[in-house]
Amino acid sequence: MNERTETHADLLNAIVEALNLPLPSIAAADEREYHRLLERRALAVRIILEANRVVSRDPRLAADMIRTRTAEEPVTYTPWKDERDGAGR
Repeated sequence: MNERTETHADLLNAIVEALNLPLPSIAAADEREYHRLLERRALAVRIILEANRVVSRDPRLAADMIRTRTAEEPVTYTPWKDERDGAGR
């Protein structure tokens, strides 16, 4: 891969990392928090990409900004956990 391809791949990885949230538990509060967090992260990604497109056009900068913003809003809900003991798999 050349540098440009690697830079764009890094940006795509940052986007996927930001939007790939663990599923919430079945508790209503966890489901609401999951959806709120996904909405906030998607909005942040969209704003960062648009600002980057208009201002700097540097995918590395956008990837760093996305990762910083993602770290500022960690998962705080209880993720879903498969309680089955593995039987029947």
